[in-house]
Amino acid sequence: MPLARVDDIDIYYVVEGEGPPLLMIMGFGGQHHSWGDATSRLLAQHFRTIRFDNRGTGLSDKPQVEYSIAMMADDAAGLLRALGIDRAHVYGVSMGGMIAQELALRHPQMVAGLVLGCTTPGWAHGVAPSAEIIQMMMPEPGLSREEQVRKSWPALCAPRFLEEGRAFLEEMLRRSLENPTPIDTMNRQAAAIQRFDTYERLGQIRAPTLIVHGDQDVLVPTQNAYILHERIPGSRLVIIEGAGHVYFWEKPEEAARVVIEFLTQVPVGA
Repeated sequence: MPLARVDDIDIYYVVEGEGPPLLMIMGFGGQHHSWGDATSRLLAQHFRTIRFDNRGTGLSDKPQVEYSIAMMADDAAGLLRALGIDRAHVYGVSMGGMIAQELALRHPQMVAGLVLGCTTPGWAHGVAPSAEIIQMMMPEPGLSREEQVRKSWPALCAPRFLEEGRAFLEEMLRRSLENPTPIDTMNRQAAAIQRFDTYERLGQIRAPTLIVHGDQDVLVPTQNAYILHERIPGSRLVIIEGAGHVYFWEKPEEAARVVIEFLTQVPVGA
């Protein structure tokens, strides 16, 4: 089992493909497999991808401490160092996009190209979801893990994908239940998200940046992508039409193509 020692915790990771290194950072409650097989396979055809379980999830250690987005960014930087990688492309989605922002700000020398998917600069200056949508994502007493995951689907997916992608969603559910993310971790991550704010620092990001967002995202409303685009110098914005928060599940070929086209123009060794 591939584990990297990062400070005082072990982080589980998976490396696939060949080419420039691409660190892939998953979001709230997710694990390395939460990217979906199609997205993982498509990106590994062009990059040496590194997917991993954030602290508190999957097969990584679950320390009983307060989490912060900056802490998880330092975890990501430590994982790259443990793998002997001085500089990599970084692709983060949702909470993983918050981690990616902090990684680019705290460890700029390590980030070549930056891709921020379905994310926000923080709720203080971003556009928050409705209370109803937030409730769909949070643990609810009395619900089984299976019921909890199904409850979250309308917050994650565009309505059409809820019908057409049912088999995919059921498979992702099955995999998530093999090693479910503890409720305690979800609460720690939610608290970290609430405290996160990069709005005033976004102008300091120097890595070439691509911002990707679904136009039907109700969990992290699409307006957040425009705020990031306006604040990050020279950034590029791509809106995936007909997709919700998990656009990389719903339209993996289109989403992977825009990421590949962008990152292949960014030299890692620069």
